[in-house]
Amino acid sequence: MGNESWWVVQTKPQSASLAIKHLEQQGMTTYCPEFKQESIRHRQVRVNITPLFPRYVFVLADTNAKETIHTIRSTTGVSRLIKVGDQPSVIKADVIDQIRMLEAGHLQRIDRYFKADDAVLITDGLYEGLEAVYQMDDWMARAVVVLNLLQHPTRLTIAKTQLKKNS
Repeated sequence: MGNESWWVVQTKPQSASLAIKHLEQQGMTTYCPEFKQESIRHRQVRVNITPLFPRYVFVLADTNAKETIHTIRSTTGVSRLIKVGDQPSVIKADVIDQIRMLEAGHLQRIDRYFKADDAVLITDGLYEGLEAVYQMDDWMARAVVVLNLLQHPTRLTIAKTQLKKNS
């Protein structure tokens, strides 16, 4: 991209989008790398776009940002500007470029909630209360698990919403 540097801003909990909006309204350039992550809530499988670095946003250290650095900390949604001593912590542009390339490659993929060989508990239906081993996804909302029924491994395709991780 260039040889500009970036600063790191810590946001308040659940406020990254708000901080980005207000920083950009002040004319600053921001970057918040993201990835797709599957979650299961209220018996629904969802894919959320999640920050790669929760509660952290990068701000381009350009002329505008340097002239208005004092406003960053008081920006809505911002907790603080990360500093080393009394100077903002600097991230080189090539590091940001590498993060952008990784992000571009990973946004096509989804970080699945269940991973192969996870121990799971069936929470609903005919097999409720039985433990199984997660094998793989079978489309978006279904999964293949292996149950040990009568000392014999048995494959079962089941809705992901009927499973929970068994710690």
